[in-house]
Amino acid sequence: MSIDPVRVLEIRHAETEPPGSYGPALDELADVTTLRIWREDVPDDLSDVEAIVTLGGAMGVDDAPAIGWIDHEIVLLRRALELGIPVWGVCLGSQMLAAALGAQVYRSDTPEIGVHTVTLDPHAIDDPIWGVDPGEPDAVPTEFRVVQWHFDTFDLPAGATRLASSPWCANQLFRHGDSYGVQFHLEADGGLVGEWLGAPESRDLVGEAIGAAATDRFATDATAAEVVTVPLPHTVMRRWLRGIAERR
Repeated sequence: MSIDPVRVLEIRHAETEPPGSYGPALDELADVTTLRIWREDVPDDLSDVEAIVTLGGAMGVDDAPAIGWIDHEIVLLRRALELGIPVWGVCLGSQMLAAALGAQVYRSDTPEIGVHTVTLDPHAIDDPIWGVDPGEPDAVPTEFRVVQWHFDTFDLPAGATRLASSPWCANQLFRHGDSYGVQFHLEADGGLVGEWLGAPESRDLVGEAIGAAATDRFATDATAAEVVTVPLPHTVMRRWLRGIAERR
């Protein structure tokens, strides 16, 4: 059954942080308007927005004093949530969502960079987006390896449910109403990781955090993880967008 496209506001924090593997589901089920927030004004009117997807970026919530649009985005997300507009936050976007919900965002004790294992919590079993159904052809695995690239983490927002964790970061995935914060880079394949590492300052930063050998194999490890990180974002984004459409 066909549905009218979901009107999605996509917030980008850098051109190097696109929707990636979420893209096919967005192309299929959404009418996307992209806000390049570092150079475009935050909209005052959200009456034509049904959902927000806010993506990754190298900056952090604590950079707000130097980067004015960070606070503007948090206010925008808070306004959207008050209006009942669901948000899908990716890495930085998940931290922005957590901040909009009143949670603290702060530097993690250990940077989580590379391809690492994320495990779904028992609460995820019955989740409409991340629920595990072995009989479904596009079932979500209970454990998978995925790209990570973050120095910050956050407390679980009040009223939210944790859906996944990792040994380095307890709050990998959470749900608050119909909104989801996804700390890991499910959208990133080996090619995108290679592009990120192609910037000398990014490669140097990663090398300092995890060492030269791990940095050298990062893109290769991300390519090996594509058996999960290509189909899974399509599955969960399609479920999310279909749910929004069905609740119209």
